[in-house]
Amino acid sequence: MAKNKKNKKGIESYSARTVIVDIVMLILGLVFLVNAIAGKGNAIAEIFVRVIAGILIATGVFAIISFLTKQEKALFDWVVVIFGTAVMIFGIVFMVQPGPLISFLNWIMGMIIIVYSIVIIFTALAILKPARADHWAFSLFFGLAALVLGFLTIFLKLATQALVIMIGITLIVAAVGGIANAILALQAKKLAKKVIKADALNETAKDSGSEDKKDDDSLSDDITNS
Repeated sequence: MAKNKKNKKGIESYSARTVIVDIVMLILGLVFLVNAIAGKGNAIAEIFVRVIAGILIATGVFAIISFLTKQEKALFDWVVVIFGTAVMIFGIVFMVQPGPLISFLNWIMGMIIIVYSIVIIFTALAILKPARADHWAFSLFFGLAALVLGFLTIFLKLATQALVIMIGITLIVAAVGGIANAILALQAKKLAKKVIKADALNETAKDSGSEDKKDDDSLSDDITNS
């Protein structure tokens, strides 16, 4: 029963809400893949880089506003505002000239996918498998596939068009693995609850039987003594 409780605690630590990230990755992967096949790989790469640039600019602006609104400024605040300003400048440069960042797109996306695939693999082995989730190996397979594709995205020297296709496929594979994790985790949570409930009923029945046996032994002793 203690093992079942431990497995239940492990599976409950996984939040199925991460499926939102997986759905976003799946949509992004489909956008990359469809547009690259349609011959718009370069345009999609530029749009994606400009989105990243916009995020950098917003991050820098937020850091500067936070700094200006603080009455007392510590050394850390100065470090943050300097870093934020630098990030904002980089964002503006990449917004105007996305080319330099496109050349590092394989590294950026490859590293993101590698990290996420490791999360998928860890979830499959450390959470789903101990919780006796059905088909946990399916999730593990897609995690390993995404990991391999992540490394290939980084180290294969591909033209932008081919790179966008590669990134699209890799994002889709990683997203499928993540969605599988969420579905299997929900199933495992339901199974864990049933097992814990059954164990609790068995323990109650066992305790009740022990009490009944004690009462019978006590009655026998009374009859013998009389």
